Amino acid sequence: MGESYVELNGVRQWVRVVGDLRGRTPVVVVHGGPGGFVYDFERLTGPGLEQLGPVVYYEQRGSGRSDGDGRYAVPLLVDDLEQLRRHLGLPRIVLLGISFGGDLAAEYTVAYPDRVAGLILQGTALAGPLTPSTWGSGFEAVAADDEMRAAIRAAVVESGPGAVWDVVDRETVDRFLFRRPAAARRVRELWEESGLINTGEMAAALAAEPPRRVPLVDELAALEVRVLVLVGFWHRNAGVDACRDLATRLPQAQLRVFGESAHFPNVEEPDRYLAEIAVFTAG
Repeated sequence: MGESYVELNGVRQWVRVVGDLRGRTPVVVVHGGPGGFVYDFERLTGPGLEQLGPVVYYEQRGSGRSDGDGRYAVPLLVDDLEQLRRHLGLPRIVLLGISFGGDLAAEYTVAYPDRVAGLILQGTALAGPLTPSTWGSGFEAVAADDEMRAAIRAAVVESGPGAVWDVVDRETVDRFLFRRPAAARRVRELWEESGLINTGEMAAALAAEPPRRVPLVDELAALEVRVLVLVGFWHRNAGVDACRDLATRLPQAQLRVFGESAHFPNVEEPDRYLAEIAVFTAG
């Protein structure tokens, strides 16, 4: 069906379909952020993923090439995805959620378990109130000098782990998200090429939402759904331990750790990444 715009809950959202949706159950790629985009994934990982079966790429409201109307809430984002599934006439889907996209994909699975043939969580731990943030220690570990380490510590002490993003420089962020400098350079080239930005609007809106009354992991653990948890050994955003514990908690989960990757094993170990997804989707 190619590239198009679909109106979902009154907002025009960008969608690209590759392959025959009448064949195998498609993989729907749910990007991270919040407020990110799928441009780099399309170009780096997409060609290999598309060899495994049909793929649906879309960008969430107010993100990437999609329009926005200032409305952001998890239930609304879940319903956007459900409206997309209905628009495409898909009985079931495999969700590939990346970072925050993993949380959104899990929320959709809880809301519509019968529509999900499999759930792939990349670099997300579905963190709850008992899961400590690893941002402070992770950034401190990759800081290049004492001045940056001091700034990171001060930010965490004064305002909490989330404040580190306001004090770290680009080089520190790259070492935090990537194991290999060449991978960081390639992804940044694609971010620049795309001309797309994350405005931060969605992230701010979702951060202001009240916490869930029932932890997401509790609801997901109650379902009989196949889950593949993918995480780089050097991943510091959610943390390897939290991803391992998530896989332990879910009754039908498999954990795959990538030894030479950080937040993006699809970029740093693409062959093994695609091989793991191939086995999972074939099942």
